[in-house]
Amino acid sequence: MTIGESSVPADTAQALADEGRRVRSFIASNRSDTLLRLFDFLLQQSIEGRCPKETEIAEEIFRVGSSEPGHQGSRVRVGVYRLRKKLDMFYADKSGAQLTIPPGEYVFVLKTPGVESKNDWAATDKLPIARHRSSLIFAAILILLLVNVLFASFYFGNALDSSNGPARSKLWQPFSSSKRHTFFVIGDYFMFERAQDGDEFSEVIQDLSIGDVDTFYEHLNKTPENRNYFINDDLYAVSSDILGSISKLSSYLKNVPLQPTTSSNLNPDMMKSSDIIYLGALDAMSPLLRNPLLEASKFRCGKTCYELIDTPSRQHFLSDSPYLLADKIVPRRDYGYIASYPGPSGNQILILSGTGDAGAAQMANVVMDAKMVQQLRQRVGGNLRSFEALYHVRTMFNRSYGSTLLIARPINAERIWDKTRHSE
Repeated sequence: MTIGESSVPADTAQALADEGRRVRSFIASNRSDTLLRLFDFLLQQSIEGRCPKETEIAEEIFRVGSSEPGHQGSRVRVGVYRLRKKLDMFYADKSGAQLTIPPGEYVFVLKTPGVESKNDWAATDKLPIARHRSSLIFAAILILLLVNVLFASFYFGNALDSSNGPARSKLWQPFSSSKRHTFFVIGDYFMFERAQDGDEFSEVIQDLSIGDVDTFYEHLNKTPENRNYFINDDLYAVSSDILGSISKLSSYLKNVPLQPTTSSNLNPDMMKSSDIIYLGALDAMSPLLRNPLLEASKFRCGKTCYELIDTPSRQHFLSDSPYLLADKIVPRRDYGYIASYPGPSGNQILILSGTGDAGAAQMANVVMDAKMVQQLRQRVGGNLRSFEALYHVRTMFNRSYGSTLLIARPINAERIWDKTRHSE
């Protein structure tokens, strides 16, 4: 690492370089050239007092250009997530100052556990810029998505043979015969903006450690130096990997009037007065759905919802998520989760989810297959109004290629609305 002209104080830059040399050999021992290049790049940028954008990192480290915008952010976030985990492993039995990558940033800072850290070289007079333009773009995308979902259910109405399917299926009868509204809830993810020095517009960020608005403001309370950098404009994003399943399921349920919305827009009035169908990953589910379900479920998430733990058997079911795998290993395994349970006023709630997007998408295929629904019904003893089921899903990256039913059982959901449990 070289130390030239820098906006970082000389002693801070030297400390970063010294600690970087100490950590580098451990990163190199993982035999991942990509991870080592990412480490070297971020360390050099940190010594120079720069906080690079996702686009810079994507082009420099992952050779992903601006012509592939959908892959830029995901590759960078996966790489930074893995680098954070490697740092956690290195410092697990060590004390003193540590290299850390703060949430929402792509830069190293030295931090001593238990001591409030300050980014000495961060500007304190920076103002948020262009926040409204970014939020309008995101709002327009989400609105367009929901309109297209409704349009697709009519346009592709003949693509699937749904004649008598939902009406006859014991799984879908509560929805097809209901006089309530049915909300089709799509899982979405919290995003925030980060202002950049010298840029006309701010950058939109998704950070795995900041999953909702409450966590965002908790982070700002702990890191006041970021208050003029991080901007909450109520931005949310839907994974593109489940869009096809949204259209197919809407088409299959063309005789069930669906009102699409997103998980972040779900509110208690909807929960009380309407039937609900949720489609999305477990970590994109609203607490209004997840918390009551956890009261009845015999599954729980591990450190993240990429892993499910079956409480009775103590079995662990870990997804082949790219956030967990090493370089050049193809994800081939995900897990799908289906649950059905009564709502607070006798309405019906159906969860089509999974440890990842591939698992969630495959569960949409399962519930549109009469034979698979019949198999599920037999395994849970005939009652599809209150049950949970786990499937092994065969994948190739984010695409699913079939599933096998692993666990299916009734759940006792009678008193879940009288209890409270914090999100896991």
